[in-house]
Amino acid sequence: MLAFQAEREIVWIITARQRYMATQTLRAIDERLRGSVFHRVHRSALINVNHVRKMTPLSSQRWLLTLSNAQEFIVSKRLARNVRQMLQW
Repeated sequence: MLAFQAEREIVWIITARQRYMATQTLRAIDERLRGSVFHRVHRSALINVNHVRKMTPLSSQRWLLTLSNAQEFIVSKRLARNVRQMLQW
């Protein structure tokens, strides 16, 4: 698994080739995966840090993360510092 992404009430499980609908909220998934390779980068996204391939700066202290499947996620301003430290970039 590469990431979990929430779109309104639906949470998607993102793999290298497909995405599947999750049966739990993003908050519940985040709590269950705490301390693992999954970290929250935005209020609507959890990513597997082992699949981050690129971190590109955007305006206003935000970052764009590119995963191994070329999917991109924006890191929120609020979480930007934690994500940079976690990835050590």
